[in-house]
Amino acid sequence: SSGINAEYGVGASEATLLNKLKISPFTYGLNIEKVYDSGTIFDPQVLDITHEDLRRRFMEGVTNIASISLAIGYPTVASAPHSIINGFKNLLAIAAVTEIEFEEATTMKEFLKDPTKFAVAAA
Repeated sequence: SSGINAEYGVGASEATLLNKLKISPFTYGLNIEKVYDSGTIFDPQVLDITHEDLRRRFMEGVTNIASISLAIGYPTVASAPHSIINGFKNLLAIAAVTEIEFEEATTMKEFLKDPTKFAVAAA
């Protein structure tokens, strides 16, 4: 007696018996070999994009826009936080060598006077 073989398929009598037993031996699917879109042919791996892949690529684009914007001095929403932080760093540098005081500068000056305070704060 022979069993059911995927290579040769299932005959009518075997299919009837499997139906009576409520066993469905058939699976259907597509084996995608290439993807065609707007005149371009891609491998099927382009369909395996996850939400994380999209988020990562989007953030890479935002980073590139911020970098270019900072390099050419053109403010954008992506570069604004970096511009603000860089400006703040400049204020701290000026305050470090002058008598200008504000809360963050005072904290920085205390750390510069006694670096051991920084070691305690970092622990």
